[in-house]
Amino acid sequence: DIEGVTVERSTLHNFDEITRKDIRIGDKVIILRSGDVIPKIIKVIASERNGSEQIIPRPTQCPVCGSELLDEGALIKCQNMGCEARVVNSIIYFASKQCLNIDGLGDKIVEALHSSGMVRELSDLFSLTMEQLLSLEGFKEKKSRNLIDAIAAVKGCDCWRFINALGIEHIGEVASKTLCGAFGTAFDTASREEILALEGFGGEMVESILEFVRVNSEKIETLREILKPVAPVKIEAHENPFKGKSVVITGSMSVPRDSIKAILESLGAKVASSVSKKTDYVVYGEDAGSKYDKAVELGVTLLTESEFRSLTSLSDSASSTERIRVEPKNSLFD
Repeated sequence: DIEGVTVERSTLHNFDEITRKDIRIGDKVIILRSGDVIPKIIKVIASERNGSEQIIPRPTQCPVCGSELLDEGALIKCQNMGCEARVVNSIIYFASKQCLNIDGLGDKIVEALHSSGMVRELSDLFSLTMEQLLSLEGFKEKKSRNLIDAIAAVKGCDCWRFINALGIEHIGEVASKTLCGAFGTAFDTASREEILALEGFGGEMVESILEFVRVNSEKIETLREILKPVAPVKIEAHENPFKGKSVVITGSMSVPRDSIKAILESLGAKVASSVSKKTDYVVYGEDAGSKYDKAVELGVTLLTESEFRSLTSLSDSASSTERIRVEPKNSLFD
């Protein structure tokens, strides 16, 4: 009993905290209700130990599916796409806009498909039938047909969407495109040294990829056979100010930012999500925010949308008559 509340469980945070506080099975501990709400162990009473206490072993296998775990110190994660503890979220992510963009496959539908036993893992999506869907509450013929057609339509997707949709820890759209550019659809055959040699790939990312492939090799191959993703056609971009450069886009533009991104990638630029010392340009619009501030701090060249269009020679007659805004610092047009 703590301040009139019966406490049955107390957070141990993560294994780094367990090690730092040397918490063992059988210990007597001091518990505090943080913020008068969350019970947490703040200290072990070492003087009360009698020698029977047991060190808590660091897990190496998922307690739900038994798969190898990705151990990143404070965080220990299961990357098995078929693990019952994460499969629903894996399917939701797989179908999301930034991945395969399967229209009509929202969170609630995924949960219904999984709880009914129709979809236990990602590959099951592609064997769904009209008869199965019609048996679900709220599914009529048109809705069922639309969903089946939407799932079928993602076959032949871009290579990067296939990799991104797998849900590999630390691997998003930019990293997926880099992997596709280097290895095509056979990214899972690349060695540690080959992946580590890619720009922007550090040890944590490489270990995540290798562990994911070890755990999911058969599932990756199955999905590759079903989806038949298309590897990018390597077309050498003509010489231009953005070729081989790292560019970040931020703020509101006159067109969707994906359009600006597509132009940059066609020019051979690498579009990154965050500003760093390696960033060559930041293309910004209204309400640019922290990325703009970071670029100023690091001395990265800043371009308005008008300046960007002038450099790419893609301005239409309207935009070409606009007055080019010049920033007091770091502007290419100073």
